[in-house]
Amino acid sequence: MDDWTEEIVIEDRTLTVRPIREDDVDRLRRLFYRLSPETVYWRFFQPVKQPSEKLLHHLAEVDHDLRQAIVAELDDELIAVVRYDRTSASSIAEVAVLVEDAWQGHGVGRKLLRRLAADALEHGVTEMSATVLGQNQRALRLAHHVAPDTHGQLDQGEWLLDFHLPAAGTGVRSA
Repeated sequence: MDDWTEEIVIEDRTLTVRPIREDDVDRLRRLFYRLSPETVYWRFFQPVKQPSEKLLHHLAEVDHDLRQAIVAELDDELIAVVRYDRTSASSIAEVAVLVEDAWQGHGVGRKLLRRLAADALEHGVTEMSATVLGQNQRALRLAHHVAPDTHGQLDQGEWLLDFHLPAAGTGVRSA
């Protein structure tokens, strides 16, 4: 398991950034109930009234290689999660971002996505992809801000995005 923490300052608040842990199941549950129905829909592509225990455990229990998740934490509560999933030998990972409504638009997603990209490179990932609902302009802007060379294709109301991860230290915007 990855065992590191970093601190970032957003809106004069210090957030702890770290890999997700198996004991984050309850924190994920509490985060879910602080999300608006719109944010839940944009993340899961369907309305979800309550997350199942199976889903919560799946999201919290990752191997930090083929499946990685990085969280931002404030006062022992998760406020954001970014993750990637890939199949065994693939160098392509599917990425997902979830930021609590109150923290959206403040740069948390950008900072976490950049950290996730750096981690992914260390684990052999060279390309990331994401599926984004067509109306989710904030997610589209995030992808293009972090990786200006993001390619997108609209397919039945969903954007299929992909971008190559640059060699360490180049290409992914840091600000």
